[in-house]
Amino acid sequence: MFGEEVEELRGIRWDWGQFESTRGFPVSSNLLDWVVGQEQALEECNLVLDEWIHKLKWIRSEGAFDGWRDPGSKRPQSKTVPPGPFLLLLGDPGTGKSLIGRALAAHLTGKYEEEGFKSQDVLCWPNEVNPSAPRISIHEAGEGKALVSREKPKGEEMRTAYNVAFKAAFWMILVIGFSFLGLGLSDLLKNYLAWRSLDGLAAGTSGGVVTSSFASISDKIVKGGFLLFMAFILSVYVERRQGAQARGIGGAIRSTAPKLLIDNSQGAAPFVDATGHSSVQLFGSIAWDPYQTGRLGTPEHQRVTAGDVHRANLGILYIDEVKNLQPFEATTLLTVLEDGQLPIAHRAMHDGGGTSALAVSTDPIPSLTLLVAAGNFDAVDRIHPALMDRICGYGRVIRMNNDMLNTVENRRKYVQFIAQEVKRFRLPSFSRGACEEIVNEGRRRSDKRNSIITKFRPLIGVIKTAGQLALNQGLEFVEASHVREAVAEHCKTIQQQILVHQIEERGSLLEIEPRGTSFGSIYGLAAVSDSFSGERTGTILKVTAYMHRKSPDDSTRGFYKVTGIARDGRWIDDSIDKVRTVILKRYNVDIAQHYYTHIDFSQSQGVDGPSAGVTMTLLICSLISGRRARTLARTGRPMRQDVAVTGEINVGSDDEVRVTAVSGLYEKIKAAEAWGFRKVLIPQRNLEHSVNPDDFEIEVVGCSTLDDYLRHILVDDEDPFASDDRDEPSGERKVSAPWEALGSPSSLTVLPPPLTVGLTFEQENGSKRRDETQIEAD
Repeated sequence: MFGEEVEELRGIRWDWGQFESTRGFPVSSNLLDWVVGQEQALEECNLVLDEWIHKLKWIRSEGAFDGWRDPGSKRPQSKTVPPGPFLLLLGDPGTGKSLIGRALAAHLTGKYEEEGFKSQDVLCWPNEVNPSAPRISIHEAGEGKALVSREKPKGEEMRTAYNVAFKAAFWMILVIGFSFLGLGLSDLLKNYLAWRSLDGLAAGTSGGVVTSSFASISDKIVKGGFLLFMAFILSVYVERRQGAQARGIGGAIRSTAPKLLIDNSQGAAPFVDATGHSSVQLFGSIAWDPYQTGRLGTPEHQRVTAGDVHRANLGILYIDEVKNLQPFEATTLLTVLEDGQLPIAHRAMHDGGGTSALAVSTDPIPSLTLLVAAGNFDAVDRIHPALMDRICGYGRVIRMNNDMLNTVENRRKYVQFIAQEVKRFRLPSFSRGACEEIVNEGRRRSDKRNSIITKFRPLIGVIKTAGQLALNQGLEFVEASHVREAVAEHCKTIQQQILVHQIEERGSLLEIEPRGTSFGSIYGLAAVSDSFSGERTGTILKVTAYMHRKSPDDSTRGFYKVTGIARDGRWIDDSIDKVRTVILKRYNVDIAQHYYTHIDFSQSQGVDGPSAGVTMTLLICSLISGRRARTLARTGRPMRQDVAVTGEINVGSDDEVRVTAVSGLYEKIKAAEAWGFRKVLIPQRNLEHSVNPDDFEIEVVGCSTLDDYLRHILVDDEDPFASDDRDEPSGERKVSAPWEALGSPSSLTVLPPPLTVGLTFEQENGSKRRDETQIEAD
């Protein structure tokens, strides 16, 4: 499976033919090397990075940021720097979009070190002329903190010393005051106890005790109360003095020193994950000042808060699920991408900022960012058109692969992927057999016979669960049995769990009995997809039908009704029309005019998809085949109930009715296997390209035409309606009445007297009409 070569991997010789486990497999520290199966996407990403580095070289040579060095200098006009490049990654969940975004940031840091690029710090300065328009300056990373320390007001250190002295005096006076008060109360207590003593009363000295002690007691208490009052006055003064330097909302300080908006002193290339952020977080805002006026107000420049687009300047701004951006957020973002700069002003979804304290807007701040956006395929129609135009015009839109060819080289990449997850989650090493089982599971999930899946997130769950099973057993390696147990027992999607619940708990309620034969009943296969994770699971659909042939004397029009389907199901509507055409072509009868036809997807609702076409066609063929004229008793040909079918029916001018491939075959066949069916009929193309019959215990049969399906599912192979008139040219064929196509009365056996049946029809005007029809039974 992995070949026999010995390969040099990051300085380690790895024998693919003899390795027994992933222990010792060299795992790269570069996150870009962790991306598996997305070679085309990585090539496009490298081109985008090269274009970005070329742009930064031009900016450095032209001195595009020189106008922002001095807060008082004139600012460059917008659009002086050309926009782009940008990157939009579209793909199913779990294909590595987020990993590529983070890997690009780490790779960009290395590029900056090679080329000598540095990030920038941003300072916000007060504007003495117009306080509502704070000034902005940019500096090399690491210089911002030094400038803030150097630009502190000269008297700030003295005010800090005064505050410390006042606090020390306050606590000293408070302690002395409580001491005096305590001494006075202590003397009062001692004199009171002496006055109450019997000896003092007998001596007649009680009055003298009170008189002699009153002076000393009152002196101490009065001094203590006075000191406490002075401490209170001092505390009020200190509080009011410190109020001018107290921090306001958002941590703003009441100071004229510049504010450090963006600090890039760590030296790494900026990477900001703005997924799910609101407009305030994306584009910055002005904090509200609850005091607004007087010495308690906070200066405007201290209330400015930078946004993600400013922090990602000269770096990467990553937005996952970009389709969720609100229209006004997308409009502002495309302005940033076009202009390369954005001033910070008050932004709030439900507040227009009506007070003068919020009427603040800074100078434009550089926002030259490499936008890396990501989303599922449904994001194409939901991204703001103008934003999509900028991304397509100045960048690249990349489709992420869902699978890759099942080759030796790609199977080796699976071993690399397993080793990476083992290192990341601290799991036991995987044995060779466990690696082979993971590869087989990736092949089964790809829905292609010669491919393996690159949607790795579900497989990560399998790897983690298998590793934990091995840890619980105290084993050193993860074996193939652990992987099989994880897949079969612990890593089922919610749809698979519902299917198991239906089989175990609702089996007695569902009308699914895969055995014997039956008239007017067939089992179809369908796949249910999770719109969030993209995971699919199969399900069984029981389809039943009833057909009532119109009498030659009946002037009413027949009908063709299908119930249990999605009301707005475009796929199922197309399949319904195809079934009518195929039956007309095959049997020369129109099931919508010559019959009262009702097809029901029993115990189902909202069924949609093209694979229901062959199911309905086979069901109608079984009811028409063998039906005798002027008969309404149970006729037709029985169908095997231990056989489930799937496929898309197609209309053509040739004699054979082709059945073409559908998706979700692996999940569908697994559902039929779980319910106990003996055979599954699938399109021949799916058998050749989608599934491997060896993966299933059930018999899987490929069929190319409708006749192939009928041979396997009908109990009797005889088809009396395959008459010679089908060989006539299509332009000269005569569409006879249904009772003529079903045979002449002379060829029928003698039947009992006709039975009169009354049918009541409701007119459009609300009235009812009753017709009686004579029906002959077997």
